[in-house]
Amino acid sequence: MSVFMKSNRLQWIRRFILSIYLIITAIFAGSAVAQGSSSTLLTHENKQKIELAVWRYAIDTPLLMETIHWFREVTRNSQEAAAIVQLSRLEFMRAQLEMDKKRRIQLFERCIAIADQALALDANDATGLFWKAAAMGKMAEDSGILRALGMLRPMEEMLLKVVNLDEGYENAGGHRALGRMYHKLPGSPISFGSNQKALKHLKRAHELFPKDIITRAFYAEVLYDEGKKEEARKHAHFVLATPIDDEDALEFSAYVDIALDVVRKTGGAEISLGSYK
Repeated sequence: MSVFMKSNRLQWIRRFILSIYLIITAIFAGSAVAQGSSSTLLTHENKQKIELAVWRYAIDTPLLMETIHWFREVTRNSQEAAAIVQLSRLEFMRAQLEMDKKRRIQLFERCIAIADQALALDANDATGLFWKAAAMGKMAEDSGILRALGMLRPMEEMLLKVVNLDEGYENAGGHRALGRMYHKLPGSPISFGSNQKALKHLKRAHELFPKDIITRAFYAEVLYDEGKKEEARKHAHFVLATPIDDEDALEFSAYVDIALDVVRKTGGAEISLGSYK
């Protein structure tokens, strides 16, 4: 193989791994949205505890761990799929905080195993499918290109099922993740990326949740790539003008960066980030 070919191959691998990372951020972002399940274990009080731990996971690790230990006991021997999925969701947040790569992969494998328990009870549980896809995506990010290639199609299938079952779940998280996936993956014959499919899903996510800044950032980027600069800049401006809570600051910084990049590339006016905490 020539030096030129080797260089091109290495560049493609690096771009592919970066694409995996960008797709995964689309899947799990916005995860503090309250759930609507009416299962016995998911009482109003229990759901409030879970939502608080998920919302503050990045700045209050002790609260997250305490909630995981508590809900693990609550769901022990449970046959309620919706409740078991919430344990997978909590474990997902914990896995994100793990700095050791090997241990992080193990924790995401645990998330998948717990989600599978829920799906064994209800194969059409949109929440179980969503969090399994999210955990698989994070594993793909850490596990290398070959393992990632084997996970992408199953992730796509699960996310398509999510949008068919409950397209509004996690602020249209299924549409948002599919849009990001189709936008960032290479097209045929290497993979199944498609800007037209990306636009379809991100447009629908925006219709369902017009104030969601993650969707707006992703939508702006694909619109720019399709030559729709004015529309792209409009969505980017919205992202930059939206206040962000301290609990979301670290996670949402990536979407602010996307919006800033779109504004710069489209020659838009400078935006004050004074509202960004």
